[in-house]
Amino acid sequence: MALDGFVRALDGFEAVLAGVAPDRWSAPSPCADWSAADVAGHVIGNLRETEALARGRDTGTRAAHPGPAAGGDQLAAWRAARAAMMAALDPVALARLVPGPWGPMPLGEILDRFAMEFLVHAWDLAQATGQAAALDPGLVHDALGPARQFAWLARLSEPPLLGPECAVAEDADDLTRLLAIFGRRGTSRQCTG
Repeated sequence: MALDGFVRALDGFEAVLAGVAPDRWSAPSPCADWSAADVAGHVIGNLRETEALARGRDTGTRAAHPGPAAGGDQLAAWRAARAAMMAALDPVALARLVPGPWGPMPLGEILDRFAMEFLVHAWDLAQATGQAAALDPGLVHDALGPARQFAWLARLSEPPLLGPECAVAEDADDLTRLLAIFGRRGTSRQCTG
């Protein structure tokens, strides 16, 4: 299966998720109006949605505050959702045309581009829970192009799915650039202005 970057991004998110202290789930995250539990629930929901798409279903459901979707044990919910999704990602599923942020395309192509989701939310969860996010520099670099495309489309939707992009210095590193595309600064919750 040619999903190496996607799987490595999942591994990175799981490492941060496993490091969350029990008393940090209600901490605010860099995602506006979301707690750490909401970030985890959102990402777990993405795994469940991906499994549904792989099996030929599109649930089309998204919760405004997805924290409760993970239940009381976010790590167990993540591992169960990840295992179920991975079991569904056979060659037929990866070749299936599905709706996505870039328009209809094979599920495997979407997942190759979607490492950005897990990278940014691993950083969000780490920020919310006082952890250092050790994100794979190669994955971060490779995520820049798909992230720019996704962000452009997300800002055109009604209502926009993302706030404004943050300005960065010309010599900014790839992680700073990736976070800025999604309206985040390396040391603050949201960019201003």
